[in-house]
Amino acid sequence: MVDNVLDYFYQISRIPRCSKNEDKIIKFIQDWAISSAYRYKTDDLGNTLVVSGDKVRIILQSHVDMVCEKRDDCLHDFKIDPIPIKSDGLFIYSDGTSLGADNGIGMALSMYMMDYFRSQRDDIALLFTVDEETGLNGAKGVDPSFLDAEYLINLDSEADDTVIVGCAGGTDMIITRDLCKKTDSFVGRAIKISVSGFSGGHSGVDIDKGFGNAIKVLLELLCELKIFDISNIRGGTAHNAIPRFAEAVVCTDLDIDTIRGHFYDLTSKYNKDNPFVEITIYKDKIHSIYDMREIIPSIKRLNHGVVTKLDDQFWNGVESSSNLAKIEVIEGADKIKVVESLRSSSEIAMNNLKKLLEKELNGFNFYYCCDYPGWKPDRDSLLLKETVDIYEKLFSIPPKVEVIHAGLECGILKGKNEKLDIISIGPNIYSPHSPDERLQIKSVDKIVKFLNRLLTDL
Repeated sequence: MVDNVLDYFYQISRIPRCSKNEDKIIKFIQDWAISSAYRYKTDDLGNTLVVSGDKVRIILQSHVDMVCEKRDDCLHDFKIDPIPIKSDGLFIYSDGTSLGADNGIGMALSMYMMDYFRSQRDDIALLFTVDEETGLNGAKGVDPSFLDAEYLINLDSEADDTVIVGCAGGTDMIITRDLCKKTDSFVGRAIKISVSGFSGGHSGVDIDKGFGNAIKVLLELLCELKIFDISNIRGGTAHNAIPRFAEAVVCTDLDIDTIRGHFYDLTSKYNKDNPFVEITIYKDKIHSIYDMREIIPSIKRLNHGVVTKLDDQFWNGVESSSNLAKIEVIEGADKIKVVESLRSSSEIAMNNLKKLLEKELNGFNFYYCCDYPGWKPDRDSLLLKETVDIYEKLFSIPPKVEVIHAGLECGILKGKNEKLDIISIGPNIYSPHSPDERLQIKSVDKIVKFLNRLLTDL
């Protein structure tokens, strides 16, 4: 059975599907539905529902897009190239890019299950949502008629011993400030400081793992050395990925060895990463030098990491956190832009987190966008009870039942149909949203067996 699931996954991985570039993967699903004699409906956003009968009781739900991250030396073009998949027999991974098992393996599992049960029952539907990774936007706009069912099993979780019954909510904080050009000529030479070698990872589930944030480290280095004459600074690629790379073009008369020494002093605490700094003389023409002596220290003080923790029936872990996700100078606008991604499982903690960040932003403009709700656990869930019972019968131990510190579409979907009974499950995926992402093969087999039994008994 697992080979059939992985075959679907390999087919999916050949199709470019970064967020907002999903037309080809939606066409793949539609063509598959037609060739398999299923029916499908696609709404205006691209969300697609595949059905085999007239009455839907169970929805298997996954999202079609992936976080597109690659190593600094990787030439992969996510717009046109298939994911360069490799396997060592234990894990499936990619050669230099994120794998997209989040959530390609969820898609593959659902497609296989629809095929497997087609002769036994026709009340299973598959819901494929778009643009999940940039703010759960597909789920926010999904046609409510797609959710007319009794149960929904989300396949976007990443631990095969855990049933997810709730998740954090979140928002993005967009921060800008006008830059002041220096009128006097700068002293010293222009150099480019590039920091890399950080593990990155998911800004929710990996936020407490102790991985370094390349943007934060670069800002700390600039502040420690008092380098504030800056032509350009950039880092980070996505709101939900911990930044692995950042660079700045600066003007300073400090020698390169001094800068390098301070960098390695600063990063000695990141023993889970392999921090590296490249410092080169910048030979291209510099159009503007900005005085950032007030700006860089303020951004440096913005929180990155865990803010508060929680200990209750379902969750002993992170309650609220923030990720200093992106920084850039907007060319031609003399403006700096920063994206901070906030997560929290409670409204009170979220409001406190906003206040913590806002107090550092005197002189900045900011607004919040891309809000998504949390998903509150249903302690009386019949689907949860059945899931736990079946898991324990199959594997002789009960599963963990947890709330996850990440955004899932379940809270949004539940809001569109309050009667839906929802859980989230999935196979072991390590280091999602990074080039180190790995999918454990035997874990896929485990989830196939479990999902097969669950759908048989429901």
